[in-house]
Amino acid sequence: MAARPRIASYSTKAVSSRSRTKAQTFTRNTSISRPPSKAEMENFLQGLKDLQQQSSSSSEENKTGYSVRFFEQDEHKRSEVSPEEGAFGDSIGGLDGSELKDALREIQSKLGSKEEKDAFQAVLREVAGDVDQVGSAADLEKMMGKMEDYTKSIDAEIESTASQSNLPPGVLDELRKDLRDLRLSDDEAFGDSRANVPQISEKSWNSHQRKKISRLNLALTRASKQLRRESGLTANTVSAVYKAYYHAAKTALARSWSSVPVDVWDLLWTVLSADESINMHRLAHIAMLSRHMDEAKVTLSPFQQLLSIEAVFVHGWEAKAVENWKRSVGALGDGKAETFQAYWELGVRMFCRLGDMDQAERAVNRLLDRHSDPRILMPVIRTYSEQTTPESQERAWGTYRKMRDLLGKQMKLVDYDQVVSYFLIANQTENALYAFVDMMSDGEIDLTKQKYLPSVVANKFFLGKWLKRLIGAGDLEGAFKVVEFMRHRGVNASPIQLNGLIGAWQRSGAAANLECADKLAWNMIESRIHFVRSRGVSGGGAVPVWAAPGAAAPASLPWPRATLETFSLLAENYRIRKLHPQMEALWSAFRDAEIRPDAFMMNQLLESYLQVGQPKEALDLYHSLVGDEGMTPDPYTFSILWKTLAINRLHIVSRECLPDEVATTRRLFHETMQHRSVFEPDGVDGQLARKMLHTFRRLDDRAGFVVALATLKQVLRFTPGEILVLELVIGSTKLSWDSPTQRRSLIQAKRAMDQQLVALAGGDVDKLEERSPKRRDALYEYLQREYMPKGGDDQDKRVMLMETMKQMGVYDLLLSGAETGTGTGTGTGPTSESHSM
Repeated sequence: MAARPRIASYSTKAVSSRSRTKAQTFTRNTSISRPPSKAEMENFLQGLKDLQQQSSSSSEENKTGYSVRFFEQDEHKRSEVSPEEGAFGDSIGGLDGSELKDALREIQSKLGSKEEKDAFQAVLREVAGDVDQVGSAADLEKMMGKMEDYTKSIDAEIESTASQSNLPPGVLDELRKDLRDLRLSDDEAFGDSRANVPQISEKSWNSHQRKKISRLNLALTRASKQLRRESGLTANTVSAVYKAYYHAAKTALARSWSSVPVDVWDLLWTVLSADESINMHRLAHIAMLSRHMDEAKVTLSPFQQLLSIEAVFVHGWEAKAVENWKRSVGALGDGKAETFQAYWELGVRMFCRLGDMDQAERAVNRLLDRHSDPRILMPVIRTYSEQTTPESQERAWGTYRKMRDLLGKQMKLVDYDQVVSYFLIANQTENALYAFVDMMSDGEIDLTKQKYLPSVVANKFFLGKWLKRLIGAGDLEGAFKVVEFMRHRGVNASPIQLNGLIGAWQRSGAAANLECADKLAWNMIESRIHFVRSRGVSGGGAVPVWAAPGAAAPASLPWPRATLETFSLLAENYRIRKLHPQMEALWSAFRDAEIRPDAFMMNQLLESYLQVGQPKEALDLYHSLVGDEGMTPDPYTFSILWKTLAINRLHIVSRECLPDEVATTRRLFHETMQHRSVFEPDGVDGQLARKMLHTFRRLDDRAGFVVALATLKQVLRFTPGEILVLELVIGSTKLSWDSPTQRRSLIQAKRAMDQQLVALAGGDVDKLEERSPKRRDALYEYLQREYMPKGGDDQDKRVMLMETMKQMGVYDLLLSGAETGTGTGTGTGPTSESHSM
């Protein structure tokens, strides 16, 4: 007997020949996702068509003498939409292709084998096209029509194959019966997709209202499906439900709240009370929904009542919320109620917000009597600390101590940090100090009972620990308050600690923080300059005026003196912000402070000069610091210096200026090689070497290029890679593949290079393996030949290269390398090629 034809599992008659029993089981299993039935799709399409029709009643409403404005709001802004242009209908009822896409993916995930999934994906691409482009009922209807035609063609093919398969009549009849029973358009097989979704009846409304109710039902259906998925609700779905509900509730549902079933209210509550991560306006939605449910005489659950009270309170109706809270004490605040703790915690937060501390403490006592978490005292501590009276500050400290005693060993570091933060925000730095000492000493030191700060507290090390903790937590304002407080108490922070605070302010990027960083840094700089001048006047160690016998001490200590790190922080920040005038003022102060500069400080100044187009001043500064004062540069210094060359700053250099530019570039290479020790032990950076070679290429200084190439290889241990070689051969700093001309040029250069490399390897391709030393040596020799000076005989070229080596300061280096054989390539210097010619 011939084998039965394989039937696609997603056909309208799809099933294998053995699966009748299995299919019947499948139809009874409602937990498995399935495609929508034909009746469902017709209802869905009809609803979409209704949504896109212009409201016929809009003209009648305009005759009443008033107009309605519509707005759409998301988490960023609120914007007005125009009903005349259909924008409002699109906003509310527009079809989101992502929803259909998710549904199709879910269907695909339920298929069994990988073969079936791949076949489904192929058919979907052919028939449905881009699902994301489905934005209207017409688009969806067109797509579904193509799907229907496709499934009919599959059914016809199945029928044709079955008829031609010479199956026994009994088997053929059984197969046809199976296919008829499994038609996906059979509503009796699957039932209505909305049967288990809470819906509002659409029968008792006029046509205009029915559109809005249908729109809401559709949004609820989508939300219900997402709630059953593991991924849960999305922000778009919550927003769509809110828009559909708000529009329908304001115009239709409010006239007949009794038409809304209880299960619809429950579903609305579930969606609109979703987490704030996907529902930014959560409490606003709850406040509105609870008000409507109250008007509809719907009984809220205990936890729904609590959430509605909180929402009403947060949105400005404090008196109403407190009244509702007090009225619910018997039901929600009873000791046996499941909402007992949540009810009294809400009371504590509300009364603390209102400043009614007596009521707040009564609520706290109800909780503590039931041995609830003592951390409920946190809002009380915060409220007391925000009040400015001495009595409230004492009560804030007393409440903190009470919480600490109740928690005991359960008091965590995060709890201490929270309390310290409350005190610092409220400018109660003294209480913050007491709490921090309490944390560090595990309650053994109580500063409230001591007249003076003990030595274990009044020192820079203790202050440094506190500042490190505050800066690490991001409380920069609190850290500065601590610095000021301790300075007035005679304990000055070290410059390193203050530099850390300055750096944290600068990293934040906020304008106010940058201003604070500048102010503190300049205070430290002025302190340093004052110290230097006092030292010069006294002829010895500088002694503050207030330290003289009989002089009164100032109210606070002077600021710590700036260090090199302080200047470096400001210099780097000014360079990043391109504040060259401030950079010049900083450099002047740096000279007055008599601190020996380092390479980092010099580099910031050089970069700043380049930013304002003053390369000459940058070079003068370099020669002054390195040549006259003997400062040692670093590799980054030379990266900056090579940017000062005109050929690297300007697009075009006139032909008359080229000889001078060649001489300047060779002198800079000479200067770089004089400080070649700064590149030890790893050799020169690849980007700097690349800039050097491209500079000589752009100047068309072939002799200089060959000498620089040999020096980089023999002295600075750099051999160009294949990409750099292609750049240099093509004559571009950026290889491009965008246009046909560029692609053709690149391919030709690569082909010519490969041919030359094979020739250099003697035809042995195995020697040219990727990243092998022999391949890099071959690339080096190939590049050397490409840029060897043209014209003249070998002797002329040799003389030219020797003269160039002297000008670039590498004559002795390259000759000694050639004599000792330190070169690793086929030639040990730039003259090796001319010998072979």
